[in-house]
Amino acid sequence: MVLNCACLLVRYAYNLLLAALAPVAIPYWAIRSIARGHTWKAVLEGLGLVRLPIDSTPGPSVWFHAVSVGEVQSSLPLLRSLRQSMPTVPIYLTTGTPTGRQLAEEQVDGVVTAVYRAPIDLPWAVATVLSRLQPRLLVVAETELWPNYFLETSRRDIPAMIVNGRISDRSAPRYRRLRFLFRHVLNGVDTILAQSETDRRRFVDAGARPSCTVVSPNLKYDFDATARTQNLSPVLAQTLLELSPSFVVVAGSTRESEESMLVPSLREIAERVPKCLLVVAPRHPKRFETAAETLRATSLPVYRRSQLPASEEIELPAILVLDSLGELAALYGHADLVFVGGSLNGWGGHNVLEPVLFRKPVVVGPHMQNFRQIASDLRRVGGLVEVDGPDGLREKLLELAESPAERDSIGRAGLEFARAQRGAAKIASGKAVELYRQASPTRRPGIIRRICLGIPAAAWSGLARLRRHAYARGSIATRALDVPVLSVGNLVAGGTGKTPTTAWLVERLWDHRLVVGVLTRGYGRRRPNRLRLLKAGDSVDSREVGDEPAMLAEKFASTAPQTRFGIHPDRFLAGTALRRDGHVDCFVLDDGFQHIQLRRTVNIVLLDGEAPFGNGYTLPLGRLREPPASLRNADLVLLTRCEPTVDYGAARALVARENPRAAVFHSRMAVTYLVDLGTRRSTEPELLANKRVAAFCGIGNPESFFRQLGRIGYRSVYRRSFRDHYRYTARDVADLRAAAAKARAEAIVTTAKDAMNLTGRLDFGLPAYALGIELEVNESEELIARVLDAMGSGMDGLKIDP
Repeated sequence: MVLNCACLLVRYAYNLLLAALAPVAIPYWAIRSIARGHTWKAVLEGLGLVRLPIDSTPGPSVWFHAVSVGEVQSSLPLLRSLRQSMPTVPIYLTTGTPTGRQLAEEQVDGVVTAVYRAPIDLPWAVATVLSRLQPRLLVVAETELWPNYFLETSRRDIPAMIVNGRISDRSAPRYRRLRFLFRHVLNGVDTILAQSETDRRRFVDAGARPSCTVVSPNLKYDFDATARTQNLSPVLAQTLLELSPSFVVVAGSTRESEESMLVPSLREIAERVPKCLLVVAPRHPKRFETAAETLRATSLPVYRRSQLPASEEIELPAILVLDSLGELAALYGHADLVFVGGSLNGWGGHNVLEPVLFRKPVVVGPHMQNFRQIASDLRRVGGLVEVDGPDGLREKLLELAESPAERDSIGRAGLEFARAQRGAAKIASGKAVELYRQASPTRRPGIIRRICLGIPAAAWSGLARLRRHAYARGSIATRALDVPVLSVGNLVAGGTGKTPTTAWLVERLWDHRLVVGVLTRGYGRRRPNRLRLLKAGDSVDSREVGDEPAMLAEKFASTAPQTRFGIHPDRFLAGTALRRDGHVDCFVLDDGFQHIQLRRTVNIVLLDGEAPFGNGYTLPLGRLREPPASLRNADLVLLTRCEPTVDYGAARALVARENPRAAVFHSRMAVTYLVDLGTRRSTEPELLANKRVAAFCGIGNPESFFRQLGRIGYRSVYRRSFRDHYRYTARDVADLRAAAAKARAEAIVTTAKDAMNLTGRLDFGLPAYALGIELEVNESEELIARVLDAMGSGMDGLKIDP
């Protein structure tokens, strides 16, 4: 508790400081962003205003953050491994630089769902991104320790991990000085995979938990050299082929002042090696022109990659300034000798593994502190040459230019060592999948909502407890029907799949030749207090009986033909009427967990596997109809919307905390058929696979419907949600028709429940279908066995604990 309070104080103090600076800092940041090459769209994304692709549906997703080119490149193997392990999970990648974003968009097509500018570390910007992306996991590459990223994910119970973690020599003292802040930040990180023992120790010194901080192989060793050769543009590849230089030197990722240091070396190589090509690739685009101007001091022809003339106009020896993005790694494959920059001017070096994995001899300067462990290991095995300065660089480059055998020896030693270190992506991916599967995110309300709605929510919770207690003590009488009653209900307001579960249960009981009476309120009908009795197959107006009873009556005509319905707010009255009207073996009480006045044999409670108790608060602050403690009255708990890639151990633990005796089962919704809204004929759902569809619905959880469309391969180009049980008018149909035409949709899709609320002539102008969704229960035989056993044991109704 003391730690939590301290964390809150640090968080509020940090954010108050940000809020005080924001009026000046945000305009400055926006102007600077534009000056550095970001678009206005990227600026808005940086403020949290990300827009999901039209064919993407929020959560459960992975948010992966890699700030710049180097982090994006090293993360590619991990991103591909994640996509292979979780093929249907949305993965959203954020970057901090224009070059990083451009590289990401070029390299991760088909791997990630979308690429965005990373939000600035303001609480509302980060919170907005989390609300829109709805991740189950945050993955951060290397050293992007923005406090609100981790504080906000921790507050929402979203696990976070740092991969390829490192803290540089320059940053380490700063993190130690700010340990009072970063120990609370890093305590919200579940796993830190550090590049080296030095980095692991620095993370712990900054406040990370030692038990969560481990050394793991470096992701940069998993670089796929073969795949990257394809990134060389056809123009440059053809130019190299036609030039056929006798010797190629590549100086990659050069930084400030390094081009001038390279001038003597390049001039002498050109004098000694005829017909050579000297490639210089500055690290940042803003230095392209400056670098080209500096290199003209060699008196050699200097060409720009962006202004490349025809090959017959290029005179060798010459210098090529690589002023493009994404081609350097591929160009390493054409090199005979490589120098990696950032190592002469004190910057700390850049990634040497890309040329090493192409089996190239690599030379660096004395400043490799950013890649200390990699450089040290490669030097130890003879796979890297380090020089002490510009003069040493000139001597070594000339020596290697004239010694093919030494170049081959260095390249072979480096490649053999690097290949032996591979596997980091598999390790990191395995840990990420484990955290994702075990996550149980919670959308907790903000402080303003808690202040405004906390007291009404507490009052609602108290009244719900008092009501349960009154029924348990007998202060309010319950009534019992003379056959078993099975209740299907939930704790959280909104769609958890009660109606599909009712349908599944009725059909399974019919398989055992049991005639079921469904007791339902018939929400949204014209005369809610009028008793209505139905039989499966009856043709009825949904406005008179409710959309869900109408839908079930139509469905059961072929799957449970003797099913009957009693529709009235008083389920005892409806059940009694059904018993007088004909034979019923048992009743299924639809949405009955809060209908305590009717005694039941079995209480089946549905909980959303993603958020069993919503945000943990009762109405109106949250979506709980009553406190989680009411779950003690459940006999069976069914987790709905369970993904195959998720473990749901956290959800089961929450259930066990409130009711350790309840058996827990897992289920999901499966699309089984399409119904043509014009002909009412059924067809296979594959009919619309890869088709552009316009989708609409009026159900409790519309996102679940839209997400389902993506899973079965429909391309949603337009989506619209209405309130639950919405009855559509001719104007609505006209609006949907116009929107679908504007989006160039090939068909219109809705739910079977919404089809009941479409009346009159349906002129959508396109083929229109209702999606048939049915429940699939993992442990179906065990669940039905428990239900039948309870029905046969003669249980005397529900025991309600106070």
